[in-house]
Amino acid sequence: MMFRQTIWRRLSLPLILLLVLAGCGSAGGAPASALTATLTLPAAGPSAIQIAVVTDDFGAGRPRVPFVLYAGPERVAGAQRVTLTAFDLASGTPVPGWTGEATGYNDYVVPYWVAYPELPHAGFWGLAAEITLADGATTQTQFAIEVAAESLAPDVGERPPASQNRTLASEPDIAKLTSDPTPNPGLYQMTIAEALDSGRPTIVTFATPAFCQTQFCAPVVDSVEEVYELHGEQANFIHIEVYKTFNPLVLADEMEEWGFSSEPWTFVLDGEGHVAAKFGGPVSPRELAAALEPLLP
Repeated sequence: MMFRQTIWRRLSLPLILLLVLAGCGSAGGAPASALTATLTLPAAGPSAIQIAVVTDDFGAGRPRVPFVLYAGPERVAGAQRVTLTAFDLASGTPVPGWTGEATGYNDYVVPYWVAYPELPHAGFWGLAAEITLADGATTQTQFAIEVAAESLAPDVGERPPASQNRTLASEPDIAKLTSDPTPNPGLYQMTIAEALDSGRPTIVTFATPAFCQTQFCAPVVDSVEEVYELHGEQANFIHIEVYKTFNPLVLADEMEEWGFSSEPWTFVLDGEGHVAAKFGGPVSPRELAAALEPLLP
């Protein structure tokens, strides 16, 4: 699959999904009229809260769904709890399915929430949210995501491509390896192919620190560097820049090789080189470390 540079610059802005009840389409390109006609969830009453989903590649099963709470243009701070209920929108009268709580992560520039709903098949799924605000008041809102039969990106349990990415050994000028203005050389020492056969767990992040235009994606490399400071002697850490040249912007070969339709993406690989966890969109140091630490010696 070929990606045009103009598309990728647009996809760097991860507010690509779904303030759905206002009539937005999905990242998959469904027209707003089709989506809103299908989305008939139980009435939740008026709500000043909207939800922005900050990644776009969901496979059937239990996909990670990261989202941010908004009240108009302002982010909602201090919410105590978010409970989600999933509805299969393929049925004429959606009935509630999975219900569970999201986890909040405040150790990131933009605080966000994550849920792993049970979505057993492809299609549009509605998610009704009950939100307990900082003052204890509760409110409800609704949103939807489009789920594919399987994720485009490597999934948990799979062994990802053995990419021969550039390193400081093959390209000594670190400014050609990353758009990070203050790069950590420790993230540019090893190819993914070498890491897969190293016998150690690995964190691989695909992100563009300078060319991401929002606070949702730019700090991902910062999160990786924080975990590197804690566990750099016990695991491999690799940053793959989204672009292989910056003037003009040319997409890195590894982006297509790994099957991405957006960025950033961060993966935790076990000592045998299989995906143990995957994170589309924002990932905080706490969330990332929690996935890596069970794999460490």
